[in-house]
Amino acid sequence: GCNFKWIWRAKIPLKIQFFLWQLFQDSVLTRDVMNRRGWLGRPVCSFCDEREIS
Repeated sequence: GCNFKWIWRAKIPLKIQFFLWQLFQDSVLTRDVMNRRGWLGRPVCSFCDEREIS
């Protein structure tokens, strides 16, 4: 696996470190990650109601 020591040694707030670690683990549930996990969801943007490209 990847070595994430650089995240924990960085001089940034703990909540940012934790968010970065989650981001690199693909555990932040963005639409892209949810699609890779098989979530079909709504194919239109929540803000402008236009169809999103996968």
